[in-house]
Amino acid sequence: MARLTRIESVAPEALTAEDIAAWEGFISRRPDLIGPYFDVRYVMDIGQSVPDAHIARLYDEHANIAGFLPFQLRGRTIQPLGAPLTDYHGVIADASFVMDYPLLLRSLKAHRLEFMGWVGDMSAGNARARTIEAVTQIADLSGGYEAYLARQKAQHHKFYKNVGRCQRNVEKDFGGFAFTFERVTPDLLQWVIDQKREQYSRSGMHDVFGCGWTLNLLSELAKRQDEGFGLRVGVFRDTRGPEPVLVAAEICLIRNTYMHFWFPAYAEAYHRYSPGILLSLRIMQHVAERGITQVDFGAGGECYKHTMTSPARVCLEGTVEARASLMTVVFDAVVALSPVAQEKLRGIRLSLQRRLRTIRACETCPKGKRDAFQALFRRGISRLRANAPSQAPTPNDIAA
Repeated sequence: MARLTRIESVAPEALTAEDIAAWEGFISRRPDLIGPYFDVRYVMDIGQSVPDAHIARLYDEHANIAGFLPFQLRGRTIQPLGAPLTDYHGVIADASFVMDYPLLLRSLKAHRLEFMGWVGDMSAGNARARTIEAVTQIADLSGGYEAYLARQKAQHHKFYKNVGRCQRNVEKDFGGFAFTFERVTPDLLQWVIDQKREQYSRSGMHDVFGCGWTLNLLSELAKRQDEGFGLRVGVFRDTRGPEPVLVAAEICLIRNTYMHFWFPAYAEAYHRYSPGILLSLRIMQHVAERGITQVDFGAGGECYKHTMTSPARVCLEGTVEARASLMTVVFDAVVALSPVAQEKLRGIRLSLQRRLRTIRACETCPKGKRDAFQALFRRGISRLRANAPSQAPTPNDIAA
């Protein structure tokens, strides 16, 4: 059993040939580190764009490299490298490796490690850990697309009946959408980002592309032309007019026979045809014929994912802290005083933590942070006002 005794922080571009060989060896022995986020090429590519990007080299008691942890520093907080875009994260090491989280925090001069999609063990020792479990949603294409579709239809008949109706409407109104599965070009990437930013604006969520470096991250990944690894995009186009019109696009990240659906987007004008769902199914039909056996929809999220996937591996969301934060202390005190409100308060805390985590990850300049926190505060006030009673109670209301 390898135990952590020393940590050395290096830049992603400083990884040596020895490091890369060791990294790939760990991955080959860990079936749970299957996806593209754990590939050393992903880490080296995005490391060029992520502010304050690092790789922790982990050494055992024999001074051998026992593992790696890619991360970004945000103040005194350690986050997954590429957060909030990186969906899965974990220690790149053999399964028997034992992480010393108090030593990690001390060595990196951090107060907190925060994460979503953590894969692997999370035994925090003397540190304070708070975790919740999530389950990755996987579409199993190992038996082919038709077998997958028959299995899902049998379990979710009503959903796929509606999908069929949407497809017939597309055929009737447009003669079908033209489909391609291709490399990610700058123009396609920009179209997807523009749609996502409009979506964030409508929903009130933080715009993860407003900071600039997240777009650069995707642009760098798009430059890699390896077979079996990198970005691809499935596209629907409306070809009725003199120039094709983009209807929907979904950026995917591939590693060998594993594909992760990453950024779906569609033009609002086509909303009633459910182009996003139709495109996801069409992409899976296409890639199943080319050797992809698993399609990862991520952990949790929208309800439609559960009709298109099956639950697979458990991953974790949470924090490891050297000491309890002020927010944690306040919430714990309130929950202790009001046990009836525990579940509601936990939901509020989780939502707030996710929003704060996203802002911390994206915004690395004071103005960006200030604007994001002000927007979060204004949204909170608006929601409180929206949920408040429309008028004060009258005497008759009180008497009743």
